[in-house]
Order: sequence, then structure tokens, then C-alpha cells
Amino acid sequence: MLRKSLALKIIFVLATVLVLTIGIFAFININLQRKHLIEGMRRNAIRLSETIEKSIKYDMLTARSDYVQRTIEDIGKQEGIENVRIFDKEGEIIIADSIEEIGDIIDKKAEACYICHSEKEPLKRLSTQERTRIFKSEGGNRVLGVINPIYNEPDCANNACHFHPREQNVLGVMDILISLAPLDEQIGMGRRQILIYFIFSFFFISISISLVIYIFVNTPIHKLMEGTQKIAQGDLDYRIGSHHSDEIGELGKSFDEMTAKLQKSREEIEQWNVKLKNEIKKATEKLKQTNDELNMANTKLQALDDMKSDFMRRIEHGSRSHLSVVKSCLSLVLGEHYSQLNDQQKDLIEMAERRSSTMLELLDDFLLLSYRKSTLGAYHMEPVQLLEIITNIVAELKPESEKKNVAIDIRIPSDFPQLWADREGLNEVFSNLLNNAVKYNGENGAIKVSAKQKDDFIEINVADTGIGIASEDCPKIFDEFYRSANAKLYKIEGTGLGLAIVKEIVEAHDGCISVQSELGKGCKFTVLFPKRRL
Repeated sequence: MLRKSLALKIIFVLATVLVLTIGIFAFININLQRKHLIEGMRRNAIRLSETIEKSIKYDMLTARSDYVQRTIEDIGKQEGIENVRIFDKEGEIIIADSIEEIGDIIDKKAEACYICHSEKEPLKRLSTQERTRIFKSEGGNRVLGVINPIYNEPDCANNACHFHPREQNVLGVMDILISLAPLDEQIGMGRRQILIYFIFSFFFISISISLVIYIFVNTPIHKLMEGTQKIAQGDLDYRIGSHHSDEIGELGKSFDEMTAKLQKSREEIEQWNVKLKNEIKKATEKLKQTNDELNMANTKLQALDDMKSDFMRRIEHGSRSHLSVVKSCLSLVLGEHYSQLNDQQKDLIEMAERRSSTMLELLDDFLLLSYRKSTLGAYHMEPVQLLEIITNIVAELKPESEKKNVAIDIRIPSDFPQLWADREGLNEVFSNLLNNAVKYNGENGAIKVSAKQKDDFIEINVADTGIGIASEDCPKIFDEFYRSANAKLYKIEGTGLGLAIVKEIVEAHDGCISVQSELGKGCKFTVLFPKRRL
């Protein structure tokens, strides 16, 4: 319970401090009071001793022992006086309030006597403070003893009745024993009073502090805790209603302000939720309507796509058939009747034959690009040996490269890692790049094919010494139907779709292709394929 309650912790700490403080104060106060009472008793006892000595001095000087005895007896009958005795130097009681003690020899080593006889010459060096001693009597009560030495004064030594030697310094000792029972009772009563005061003060202060803590600390904190639980449960109507102006009161007011703001925010959020639900409902209905329209449009587009595909198949079949017939006829004319034609006819027929070949190539490239872009053009990924693909392509291009005396240098190690790729697609990529390298190369040109591993990619380079590409044309050559101005200048036939097909296939393999070129100094195509774990 103490670990969980802040109020109990505070009360426990304050009670502990209070007990220690009041206890220490009471202890010091009792000791000081006891010390002051004893010191006062000592002073009174010494004054009493001196008074008695003065009262019997004349009788002692005139040797009137019977008067001294009666005076001592009268004094001994006083309340609080336990014993009054006069000893000679040898310790024999010569006068006492009790006649029975006269003539007794006291024990100098007893508790009541050892202070006087602790020195070699007793009483000579005994200070006024040391003339008193406190000890327990045979009855068990504490007793204050006062020693008053009787010195051999000149008045005494010169008296006619004097029978002591003049060199004797101390004639005897008057010893007064005063009971400390009343004093001890007074001290005990003081202790009890202080203890009662301590207990009363402790309970009064503890109860007062507990009430203050309960009213000003415990109750507000419990209200805060209750409010926190209410808010956690969603009850934002709860208010603490603090009327105190202290820190906890201000905290309670801040709590109420926070709760009011939360309630206002929740109402605003609920309003926004209602508004948002309406907006979402409207948007959903509109989206559903739009989706229905899109489905209808998609159905129409699908129908149009099917019509387009059917149309392309018809175009492919019809165009290829007719172009093949035209090309065959032109080739036949050029082969069998070439000698019968004049120069103009020969030029026209040769131009028609070239254009028909270009049309067939354009048709093939266009259909291939459409196929690769469609979902039908799926890729069959498998481990492919790059060197094998490049070697087969170079072999196919050998007649054309030998005609132009173009050297093709393959720098691919035989143990080069296999590529995870579509074999047909890879063949199309490098067939196109190597075919272009031969086509756009000059006489006695060179082509270099190399491959290396680079970080997480495999890099393949195809470089030639051909006509090159202008820097402003490099970013556009992968666009469909785009041909560089330099290619047109050299009147080299082409469809403008080959590099677009290459880019489509490379990117389908999560790779990329780039070109570096300078007019008249050739081109370098770089293809990057990501490494795949085979």
C-alpha cells in the first residue's frame, strides 16, 4: 500500500522527520534541564554549607562544642538534609546530627570520601566545583554530598583555647548530605511531561499534516486519476472541478481545459467523419460509375484490339504474300532477262527489288516489336551461354562482313558465367546490334565484342569503327522509327525499329542499354544484365 500511495509516502517521511526532530529536541531538553537542576542544586548546597560554617564559626572559635552540636542537630532535622557531620583530620566524626555517629571512623575509600582523599594532600587542591559529589546512599537514593574544609585560620590559631599546631593547615571537614530524591522526582516528572508533550505534539502534527495532505494532495490526485480513467474509457464529459489555487489545483484546471478541448476535437472529428463518409459514399458511387464506364470502354478496347490483331494478321499474311511475289518476280526479271533491259529499266527494277526487301524487313520488325510488347510475347528464362549465342550470330554474318572486309573480334572467355535469359530474345538483341555494326561499318572496319562482370551486373559491349552517331541523336535512336541523320546521309537502308526491339527485350530482362558515339569514329553499345542465381 505504501508503495502505491503518494500521500502515505509523504506522511511516512514527514512522520519520521517529526519523530526524529521532536525526539532529539526532547532528549536535548531533558539533559539540559537535568544539568541545570543539578548545577542549581550544587550551588545551593555549597551556599548552605558556607552558611552553616559561618553560623557555627563563633561557637567553634570559643570552643562551645555543645552549641555547635545543637546547631548541627537542628540543621539535620531540615527536610531534604540526610546527614550533617564534622570530621577531624583523621576521619573521626566529632560532631553529627545523629549522636550515635559521633566517634565513628569513616572509610576514606568509600564513594562518599574518595574525592577528598584522592590527592596526597587532601583538600589543598580541591576546587569549589569538586567539593560536591553525587552518589547512591545505602537506601538506593541519590545523594548530593558537599564538602566544606575547616581551615586553621589566624583567628583560630591565635585563640587562647587553640590546641592545634599552627603549621596544621586543615583542622577538619564539614560534610553535608542532601537527598536528591525530590530533584529526581522533579526530573522524572519533567521527562514524563516532555514525553506527553512529545506524544501529543506528534499526533497533533501528524493528524494535521495528514488532513492537509488528504485535502490538498490526496483528494485532487485521486480526482485526476479518476478523470484519467474516465477519459481512457471515452467519457469526455467528466470534469474535476478544482477550486484550489495551488499547483495541483492549477493542474486540475488544466486537466479540465484539456478534457474540454478533447471533447471539442472529438465532436469536430465526428462531424468530419460524417462528412467524410458522405464524401466517400459519393466518391464510391462516382467511382463505381466510372469503373462501369471503364469496363465498358475496356470491353470495347478489347474488341478493337482483337479487331486490330485480326487486321494485323490479315495484313501480315496478305502483305507478305504479295511482297514475296513481287520480290520473286523482280528477282526473276533481274536474273533471266537482265541483258534484255536497258539501263533505265535495270535501275528501276533494282530499286523496286530493294524497296520490296525493305518493306518485308519493316513488316517483320514491326510484327516482332508488337509481339514483344504484347502479353503473348512471354519470355522463357533459362541458363544461356553468351559465347555460344555470339559465335552463332557472327557465323551468320560472316558473308556480309567478309564482303566489306570487316574483322569481328570476340573477347568473351570460354568460362564466362551463363546468363539467366530468354535464348530467342538474347539472340534477337545481339543479332540486331552486330548486324547494325556490320551494316554501318566502312571497308576494312573492325568490330569488338567483349563481356565482363561488374558489381551485380554482367556488362556486354559491342563496339565498331563505323560512321558513328551525332551526340544529339544518341538519346533518340532507341525510339520507334527514328533514324539518325548520319544514316540517311550515307543512304543506308533501315526500318528504324531494330534498336527499339533491342531496348524492349533488354528492359524485359530488368537490364538497360546505352550508347557512346562520335561522328566518323564508330559506336559502342553497352548492355547490362543483372546477375541471377542459377
